[in-house]
Amino acid sequence: MSASDEKITIYLGCDGFGQDLLNSIKEHLNTKEDITIEDLGCDTYYDAAAKVAKEVTNQNPNSKLGILFCGTGMGVGIVANKFGGVRAATCENVTAARCARAVNNANVLCLGGMVTKPDIAINIVDAFLKQQFIHRPCCGDTGEPVPWWSDGVETFLSTSMDGIQKVEKEASLYGAKK
Repeated sequence: MSASDEKITIYLGCDGFGQDLLNSIKEHLNTKEDITIEDLGCDTYYDAAAKVAKEVTNQNPNSKLGILFCGTGMGVGIVANKFGGVRAATCENVTAARCARAVNNANVLCLGGMVTKPDIAINIVDAFLKQQFIHRPCCGDTGEPVPWWSDGVETFLSTSMDGIQKVEKEASLYGAKK
């Protein structure tokens, strides 16, 4: 989990194609003492994504995260990313989940119930939750650190959130002009 001993709140949401996978992940997460689960229910993929996104937008990603489920994980991810301060990542393997947190400071994990088996999803979720932003991630199941990480990467990432906020502001102004 996070570097601190604080409880983390995880908001869950899904559409009908992601319901079974949500239930599997929820059962797994309920075994962890340092996690509070908020299941926001099953809805259309876009409404489920909006519900979770509203809960995590601009929140501390070490205390509030979201996990969304649909058929592929892509639909919920596209919609969640419409909300400023949300960095949703559709991940189909452990390395992608670790990199989503380490490099992109992702605060919403998106999974596909039609493309990801529950045992694989559990590993992806655990990797996502364990990984911290600007901490060197490891590759897949080997545990070997990624070879491309450097001080230069860490320096870039230390200012990347400011850059992303600037682009989000610009994007919102651009959209308002249309």
